[in-house]
Amino acid sequence: MTREGPAWLSDFQARFGDVIRTPLDRSTGTLVAATAAYDARMLDDARKGPAANGADRLAVYNRQYWFRLFGVLQGAFPLTSRLVGFWAFNEHAARHLLSRRPRGWDIDRVADGFEAFLEATLDHERPSERLALVEAARIDAAWRDVFRAPPTSPFRPSAADAPRLLDARLTPSPAWRMVMEHRPLLDLRKELLHDASESIVELPPLLPRARWWSIVRRDDGILQTPVEPREAELLGYLGETSVREALARLERACSPEERALLPARARAWLARSVEADFWTGLR
Repeated sequence: MTREGPAWLSDFQARFGDVIRTPLDRSTGTLVAATAAYDARMLDDARKGPAANGADRLAVYNRQYWFRLFGVLQGAFPLTSRLVGFWAFNEHAARHLLSRRPRGWDIDRVADGFEAFLEATLDHERPSERLALVEAARIDAAWRDVFRAPPTSPFRPSAADAPRLLDARLTPSPAWRMVMEHRPLLDLRKELLHDASESIVELPPLLPRARWWSIVRRDDGILQTPVEPREAELLGYLGETSVREALARLERACSPEERALLPARARAWLARSVEADFWTGLR
């Protein structure tokens, strides 16, 4: 279509969109359409017909709009939603959706940026529990990003790449993410994917030390593998600067004892990152 629609249609669509995006009332402990907040003109438009009044007709669309989007976000963040509980999670989801009006044809995009929104707005009296929820959202987002990433060809260095390798930057694959956890959240997430209940799950206990993981999509599926702390540090630097500078930063961060072993370990980490399809090329 090359022509714009009639003005009355654009106006109707805008007002109808505002109605169905009216937040549901949570005050009674259940989600209820706040029909008193609807546009009076939309109530007049919906009043025709014998089955129900205008508010009740619009409330059907209002409720289904929110229920559908809540379901999408719960599916995109299965670990986070079970840790906070669906009732509280839906409140976070509603505030995210109100701050970022859904647009476009792909409904799954409504979950874009939710982990950052949650981190910026989450208020919890216990810092360790807040950190766990933030990490859970990052883990869910990482799995989602890796799953949705476009197809890519992994980087396989050739002899011609050798002279420029140190001063070039490796291009991270869009199908690869790194995550850190202070509790065994990745194991819990795997369990919850096979648990159809809706009960809140307790946070697992703290680990003796933080763990790093790589999540990457390959031809044979999505692989989740542990990463050494210094290896994770190097991979983070490689995403920001040249190979030479990344190695220099890591060396400066290491103790004298670590530096003695660093050349061999760094070579092994670089080789493993290439074999695991973390990169798509040099630039």
